[in-house]
Amino acid sequence: MMGSWIQKLGFGLLTGLTVTALLTGCGKSASPKSFTKFGEEKEAEPEAEEKEEGKDSSDDDEDDGFPYLKKQKIVDYNNKEAKYEIFMPKGTDVNDGFGSYYEHGIDYTVTVNSTQGYDSFEHFFQINQEYWPDPDTDYIDIYSTGIMENGDDRYFILTGKGTNYEGTAFVIKVLEYMEVEPSGDCINWSLEMYPEHADEDTDLVIADMEKCYGIDMGLLKGDSQLKTDTHDQDEYVPGEGQAVLNDLEGYQYLGAVELSDYYGEGVCPVMMPKGYHTNVEKSHVYSFMHGIWATADVEEFYNDNVLMTELKSIVDNKYESRFGNTERIRNVWRSAMMPVPGFDNAFYTVISYEKKGYDTEEYFPKAEVLCYIQYDAEHYIALEIFLSGDKYDDSSNKVIREFETAYGMDLSKYYREGENEGDTDSLDSGEGEPVILAELISSEISGNESEAWTAGGSEEALPDTVLWFNATYAPLIYSNGWDWKLVGGIKPTQENIEIMDYLLKQSWGVSDRESALESVENLKEKGHRNICRKCMEELEELGLLDLDEKEFKKAFLKSGLTDKAYRYVIAYQMYQSGLDADAMAAWDLCRVNQLYASYYICGYMTYEEAMDASLENSLVLQEMYASWDEMMDGYVLGYQFWQGDPDTKEDSPTKERRRMYEMMLQMEDNPYLLDWDMELEKSW
Repeated sequence: MMGSWIQKLGFGLLTGLTVTALLTGCGKSASPKSFTKFGEEKEAEPEAEEKEEGKDSSDDDEDDGFPYLKKQKIVDYNNKEAKYEIFMPKGTDVNDGFGSYYEHGIDYTVTVNSTQGYDSFEHFFQINQEYWPDPDTDYIDIYSTGIMENGDDRYFILTGKGTNYEGTAFVIKVLEYMEVEPSGDCINWSLEMYPEHADEDTDLVIADMEKCYGIDMGLLKGDSQLKTDTHDQDEYVPGEGQAVLNDLEGYQYLGAVELSDYYGEGVCPVMMPKGYHTNVEKSHVYSFMHGIWATADVEEFYNDNVLMTELKSIVDNKYESRFGNTERIRNVWRSAMMPVPGFDNAFYTVISYEKKGYDTEEYFPKAEVLCYIQYDAEHYIALEIFLSGDKYDDSSNKVIREFETAYGMDLSKYYREGENEGDTDSLDSGEGEPVILAELISSEISGNESEAWTAGGSEEALPDTVLWFNATYAPLIYSNGWDWKLVGGIKPTQENIEIMDYLLKQSWGVSDRESALESVENLKEKGHRNICRKCMEELEELGLLDLDEKEFKKAFLKSGLTDKAYRYVIAYQMYQSGLDADAMAAWDLCRVNQLYASYYICGYMTYEEAMDASLENSLVLQEMYASWDEMMDGYVLGYQFWQGDPDTKEDSPTKERRRMYEMMLQMEDNPYLLDWDMELEKSW
């Protein structure tokens, strides 16, 4: 089936609920009434003519005046004793409480549900409204009828344009209908029309459904033009029963509201834009205006996770998804995890790229901002902002600047093209300075890790020599989403110490000072270059090192060297290129500096001990290589050898690690602006 993911989501939300009444015929006659937003009722349209309920004709050939429809029985999946009859497009396959049909470019699905009623359908409508503009769908020219009344029934129509994963443009036309019986039970059906697959019968099927249910389905027909949303997107009218974003001094768009988790715990303020497409729930708020889609949630930590790992997991998944979509997306880049001012445990990351537009070869700038802020031991705010450059207008920069002010982020790279921070006034200052989120959250919440830093952990910039040490292992720090300007990439807070301690135990078997020093000495003296040297020796003993590539492949396959075979291939390629095993020394020695920093964070070495040892090791690195590029070549070569990675695919681990370095080179404050040949000296 070709139904949209939104459609499938709807049935997922409503599935599993039961119906007990018997239906005979189409939807009930009514006077349709439009709700463009919940609680905002339009003037009623003229009443439709009363229709007589159709008779039970599921077992004969009568069509009750609807030649393209047939009355069929459908059972409640959760209660097989409950059977119902409704008109469906002829050819609908009904089985186990679910019906499906795809002909004439029409995708129709139906299921029996017992539901909480209108609240459930309104929530489903909100989900559709929220996720059509998001980074995964990114539809344009979105139009919604709002929820319409048809007697006791409810329905809505959504239209728009989209582009699939392969880059093919298509039009979206979907109707979602909830048929409500006097008992309160429901049958839900969805009809999605694909204009590119329509034929001469398409509009006739839709016309029969339209006549049967007594509703206007003109937006779905083949000759219908897509409508444009004409609502004032700055108009903010909260729906009945919704929480309200309160005005804030100094802000035109952003307001504040208190959210909690699902259980009503962890109450905390958030700041979000107020507009027509804004909706606030107990633990969630979303808004879409001026090309900027944003959501904020209150989340709870599970399975002893911590903030940094929660954010890294989400960022990794999104980055991999965008990077893998080569049909539509190019120039994918992500930032490090950057601290949010005013909080001891808060970070934000940006993923930016260019994305092909609808039905065009032109690419448009996009950026996804993920900001996580921990505010007590169990909860954090998860803010996500999607900046869609092709949907910007004259007000977009103002909204972005207000986010920057409220959350302390720097998003100046993602302003509307041709404008910069100085082009317009950043905020309406009013009588005082605009409040920021850190000020709204109590000091008790944000100060749970306020212990003073020890030497090397102050907020002051590190000496250039220490920054040089950090640069040697910066690609790993960057891939973790950490900050290369901090020793070890993170602040030595209690939470981060626990993270680092876990990583050392898991990856290195380090649990105390003795095992720590033993591990680092092994790297300095042997490491993977020693393993590579042994591979070369084994190949030489077998007479394989000097063979040409074609003969090597044949002989190697017969050699029986199957354990981590590709390490031998890399060793052979190095030898053929005139490189000995020490060419990958940077892989071992850069990790030595990384471990010294980690040992300081976990308390296995003092700050002075760790920096003294890093200085000694870095002087060796500086002697072995002539530049950052040369050092990084050795580092990546050793990484490839460790992975046993052929490095032939775009998504290979080796290419990804190399990309971390290349992406850092694009940063304004990238570590490789430091002089490779600087005089390294004790400055701590």
